Amino acid sequence: MEKEKIIEKNRERLRKISAVYNPITGEGSTSVPRLLTNIEGFPIENLNLPSSMQDEILVKQLVELGASGYLREITQQEPNSRNIIRLWLNFCLLRARHDFEYWARSMTTISDKGKGRDTAFTLNRPQRIYLKAMEELRLNGKPIDIILCKARQWGGSTLTQLYMLWIQLVHKKNWNSVICGDIEKQSSIVAGMLAKVISRYPTWATGGIQLTTTPYQGAQKTRVINWSNSRYSLGSAQKPDSLRSEDISMAHLTEVGLWKATQGRKPEDLVQSIFGSIASGPYTMKVIESTAKGVGNFFHRTWIEATEHRNNFTPVFIPWYSIDLYSKPIKENDYGIFVDSMDEYEKELFRLGATLEAISWYRDKRREIPDEWRLFSEFPSTANEAFQSTGRRVFRTTYVSDARKSCVPPSFVGDVIAHCNNKSEFVPCVPGEDKGEDMLRIWIMPDKEQHLRDRYVVTVDVGGTSNKADYSCIVVADRIAMLDGGVPEIVACWHGHIEHDKLAWKAMEIARAYDNALLVIEANTLETEGTEGDNFEYILNEISGKYSNLYCRTSLQEVKQGRPRRWGFHTNSSTKPMVINFLIKALRDGLYVERCLETTYELELYEYKDNGKEMGAIEGNHDDRVMATAILVWICYNYPLPTYINNNNFNKRKRKIVSEASM
Repeated sequence: MEKEKIIEKNRERLRKISAVYNPITGEGSTSVPRLLTNIEGFPIENLNLPSSMQDEILVKQLVELGASGYLREITQQEPNSRNIIRLWLNFCLLRARHDFEYWARSMTTISDKGKGRDTAFTLNRPQRIYLKAMEELRLNGKPIDIILCKARQWGGSTLTQLYMLWIQLVHKKNWNSVICGDIEKQSSIVAGMLAKVISRYPTWATGGIQLTTTPYQGAQKTRVINWSNSRYSLGSAQKPDSLRSEDISMAHLTEVGLWKATQGRKPEDLVQSIFGSIASGPYTMKVIESTAKGVGNFFHRTWIEATEHRNNFTPVFIPWYSIDLYSKPIKENDYGIFVDSMDEYEKELFRLGATLEAISWYRDKRREIPDEWRLFSEFPSTANEAFQSTGRRVFRTTYVSDARKSCVPPSFVGDVIAHCNNKSEFVPCVPGEDKGEDMLRIWIMPDKEQHLRDRYVVTVDVGGTSNKADYSCIVVADRIAMLDGGVPEIVACWHGHIEHDKLAWKAMEIARAYDNALLVIEANTLETEGTEGDNFEYILNEISGKYSNLYCRTSLQEVKQGRPRRWGFHTNSSTKPMVINFLIKALRDGLYVERCLETTYELELYEYKDNGKEMGAIEGNHDDRVMATAILVWICYNYPLPTYINNNNFNKRKRKIVSEASM
């Protein structure tokens, strides 16, 4: 875009930002469709009313007759000032049902943050963006299910709470809600805000009744609103017992990105227990809201699923440049100089919708926070930036994002069972019992028609057996497309905690089911650590006598010289960078097809350590899928291509030694 066009576009954006916003008249309100309406004789005659009000009989009659005519012809009353005000208040109550922005401005009182005073709640720009998403769902009769990824300091939680209260006071009776933060302090702040709004709610809107709340059955954290007999319960992820309820219609889960998984309790378990009490329908709400706190956690997974339409949540992202606070004035005469000084990223910010004034503020912030990943996390311009987790990433965000495009839910979830005739059977899990771990996930079943030697490759990354240990991972790739210049594809993955002997046998059964696949087991973990007393070398030696296609790192020449065979792939200071660097190249150049979404999360969390040499998952996370996949992709490209087998001799394979010398 030329400089002059950028400057003119910026002026246009500034005009929109500074345009009149008056929720009392409706001017500048964009959360719902509106129509300019004239009602003669009212205190405010010209109003931008929600389009949904035009079907109300009262509105139609007022537009046609005016306030005085309505009083004379419809109510048979004298059109004096007292009766007109009474009619006006009835009209305002009707409007409050259709117009949240008007209700918030005229009937609620909140603390003006940072100013030490109370004020009527007037929505700011990002709040109006968020409100529009909620209102579209409400007006279409859908459950108001939102996942909100936000920048800081614009009041997303406040809006969520007042919107829920609006439903409880204006639309529904006996409509109960839950508010759950990470810690109890967050819930207590919400409680204070709600108490203020309720205590100062205008009595003209309730027929003279003063709104109050009382403890529900003696529980101080559950309050009953007298006007609508609706309850709101407060709790935290760390102390969830107070959130148990049998009758919930709305739930607001705040700062979910901070919720930590602990022994026997995961964030998704608590979320499911709360949401499971909500019978979805019109005016029900499920809001998951947070600033982004890394990738791979429950909030990030739910966000990705929402953006890919794999759950019922509507994703809403609020960038930093939508917040008026983040802006620095530029003199009119300096526009040209500023535009000339913009770098490529700043130009991209302008294309996204930021004003030059916002970019000027951001430029100073970039100097203040030189670590790009930290800046993105605090002040995200896009959702992808919001979920930055580290500044020492091994795999670039764009590479991982491209790999994620091919990820899909598995077609099969269950287990593999061996039979005495050397046949393996896939047994699906019982519906509803997919726990995520200790399950075999299959995207493509083994091909029973075309038999090729080493078409499939199975790699195993070995972890521990306790719940706090690293996971073990088994990954399967299909290489048949490589015969025609294509790339290998991930077709199955097992992930969980299991004793090492059972892991080795499970890997063997999966490899056998996949056409006697080349089985590559990472051996060094158990050889060097002796984890939990397992003799892994013995285990592999035992398997080698049962399975004919096991990877051996002892060369054929060494075997002929009498050296013992060493089974398994040894990951060390030389081979680990080799396979990881190859995986970087494979992701960059699209050299394999990823199907497992969880693997892409681990790729996001894989970093260079402080010494700049070692690599691994960010502290508190795991990299078992990364290592299994890295070894797998390296093997796929450094081992001879699959070869067709004569079907008559398919079950008469001779034993061979598969070693590093074969590569």
